[in-house]
Amino acid sequence: MLYQEKHRPQFHFTPKENWINDPNGLVYYEGEYHLFYQRNPHTNDHADMHWGHATSTDLYHWEEHGIALAPDELGTIFSGSAVVDKNNTSGLFESDTGGLVAIFTHDGESQQQSIAYSEDKGRTWTKYEGNPVIPNTKIKDFRDPKVSWHEDSKQWVMVLACGDHIQFYGSPNLIDWTYLSSFGKEYPSHIGVWECPDLLYLPVEGSSQKEWVLIVSINADGPNGGSAVYYFTGSFDGKEFHPNEKSEDALKWADAGKDFYAAVSWDNTEDTYWIGWMNNWQYAGVVPVSPWRSGMSLVRKMSLYEKDGNLLLKQEPIVRDSSKEVTSYQDVTIQAGTTESYDISDTAQIDLQVSKASDSTKWGVKFVTDQDEAFQLVIDNQASMYTFYRTEGIIDFSEDFPEEVKGSLHGLNVQDLTAIVDRSSVELFLNGGLTVSTNLIYPKGTVTKLEIFAVNDALKVDNVSWTSLHSIWK
Repeated sequence: MLYQEKHRPQFHFTPKENWINDPNGLVYYEGEYHLFYQRNPHTNDHADMHWGHATSTDLYHWEEHGIALAPDELGTIFSGSAVVDKNNTSGLFESDTGGLVAIFTHDGESQQQSIAYSEDKGRTWTKYEGNPVIPNTKIKDFRDPKVSWHEDSKQWVMVLACGDHIQFYGSPNLIDWTYLSSFGKEYPSHIGVWECPDLLYLPVEGSSQKEWVLIVSINADGPNGGSAVYYFTGSFDGKEFHPNEKSEDALKWADAGKDFYAAVSWDNTEDTYWIGWMNNWQYAGVVPVSPWRSGMSLVRKMSLYEKDGNLLLKQEPIVRDSSKEVTSYQDVTIQAGTTESYDISDTAQIDLQVSKASDSTKWGVKFVTDQDEAFQLVIDNQASMYTFYRTEGIIDFSEDFPEEVKGSLHGLNVQDLTAIVDRSSVELFLNGGLTVSTNLIYPKGTVTKLEIFAVNDALKVDNVSWTSLHSIWK
């Protein structure tokens, strides 16, 4: 049955069929959140790129629409963004209240930036007759424009991925663009190509301060191999980005898991939300699913948290399920070397709070299937690291898929954990989302149990609860 196939996500967006990758054109307009995305409408392979389209009123339940942008004589339609041109700065709209403008990469003989506009809430699009608005003949990788309005300099600002660095452009009208500056050549990690940048202005938790954040996706050289997303914090003056980080310690990973990539934010929202492609280019073309291939992460609300003078990205998952099927236990003590086991569903949100553990405490959780497969998270406070083991289930489709996925706890002992388990993924949010790890799984069986274990010290669990999540497709 459609949307009930083996490993079909039940509350993550996937298309009915065929290939998708990067989220594109994220914009909120007249009560709808728009999710455009890289789309091959014909096969399950990355080819013949179009923009697909879905909408939501709550960032959780999605309705899939038809193709928004199709290839033309300038090339296929690669990644990009969309904005609300509310003052009709472009002059493309009959009404002074404007409409939606999409800014995207045409991938033809070279990669160039083009625009299209919509006067019917994103359902149909007209490509600008003067495309491309930023031509290119020199740079091989020249793509993924992310545009937003910069109030202080009264202009549209574009961040553009250029192989091993980012370029900034400015425009009064989304048509005429001027080069502003470049950033990134002096920083590490140029094994892979830089892609899908974003420029955000985020609040710092517990203060009135806001800071600029530059997002970069890199294809290869991620912390656990392959694709990943990192970020810089700093200042932006309408022309140049000035990072807080020194080059030798600049790389801060937004999500150290294997399967969170090309993440970008929504335009025209009060709070800042983003979403990522839930896959990795190491094996994206061979993951064992059909008739669709690939989907999106959960949407996450973004902010910053200051620790010892260092700004860390914080991500909180958006789950809009009206389910009241919550089971919880309080004040559970798990002795060293023992395990507590609970029955859960294969689509669930698990929330766990523990009393302040010592710096030497090692503990973890397992998600166990009815075929005794275990997907295990180990928290090592002493090393300030976590490890997620996905060495079981269906793993033989790629030598890069079985993995002991490791990530930093940023010097913080884990006191709370949210794990969101879908039929082919586990998204982990530690310490309120200061450490995040997104990983695909392909169990042969069905997840039925949660196990909590203590390794070397007794673990005091203040509360453990789980909520069975309904399918968004029903």
